[in-house]
Amino acid sequence: MSDLDLYLIHNLDRRAPSPDLAAQLTSQLNAAADPVARQRLDTARAVLGDPQRRQAYDAQLADPAAPPITEQTLAALTGRSAPVQAKSSAFARPRVLAALAAFLGVLLIVVVSAVACSGSDDDSDNRTRDAATPGTPSTLTTEQKKSAVVYNAEYRSEDVSFVPGASIRVDARLDLESTARKLGWTGTDFGSKGDTDLTIRRIKSSADLELSWCEPMYAGRKNIQCFVITVSPDLRLLSDAVTSQSELSTRLSKETKVNGAATYLRVPSGGQWPTDAVTVKNGDTKLSAPALVSGANAGTGYFVVPGSFEIYRGTAVWD
Repeated sequence: MSDLDLYLIHNLDRRAPSPDLAAQLTSQLNAAADPVARQRLDTARAVLGDPQRRQAYDAQLADPAAPPITEQTLAALTGRSAPVQAKSSAFARPRVLAALAAFLGVLLIVVVSAVACSGSDDDSDNRTRDAATPGTPSTLTTEQKKSAVVYNAEYRSEDVSFVPGASIRVDARLDLESTARKLGWTGTDFGSKGDTDLTIRRIKSSADLELSWCEPMYAGRKNIQCFVITVSPDLRLLSDAVTSQSELSTRLSKETKVNGAATYLRVPSGGQWPTDAVTVKNGDTKLSAPALVSGANAGTGYFVVPGSFEIYRGTAVWD
């Protein structure tokens, strides 16, 4: 059973403070009409809007050994009742039970017949055993283990002792330096020194990645240029453009986007990263990434690294 990830379900930024999450959930609650949806939104607000409850929830969500997070888990955490879907009418229930009974009767006949046909051939039984057979590695264990999402590999800026339970394994990278230079970018970094504000967005409808940044905005400087690059989920360059700062908004996609934010990530040790981007603490590699955004699959993420013109695609994996 998978976890109820309130951030994904309600399209919330995991890094936003609790008061902001509470305000967003309140807005969604005010717009919801379905009673069950309203109850779930109210529960989500009670969890994520309270720092202590949120901390307990986040800890269980990030722990692969913890029990799955269900409606009942959230109810226990908030002291509220779990949502209950409307029951089917009494008129329909007997029909459903009768159909179920008939199906089980047919299934029993099929099972008995299959056992009778196969019981005389022990060798055949041995040859057809698979990984789910008791005594062998079972696929059930893998199915029950929680899947990591990219934010499981993110350090918490407010907790210096926190170490993420997952790390991001880099699967692919795309060097954008030649494209940036062609557009006229003369800087030495890619959004890392505080003089370049790099943003990564994932366009929901296509899952393409949109990167944008502007020249340093020194006092009195005019005619500031901005740059926009779009790449596909598999890191193929799709488009590039240069525009003035005043017209940047017209160059960006008008579709709803998922934005990235400044963060630190845990990555496997030994990676070839720019030297000014990595600090090693307690044997872990802590990578500064100006922006991180999850892909259409929450287990996949995209980020850039200070001092580099490369965009990376990685998969979150538990240790």
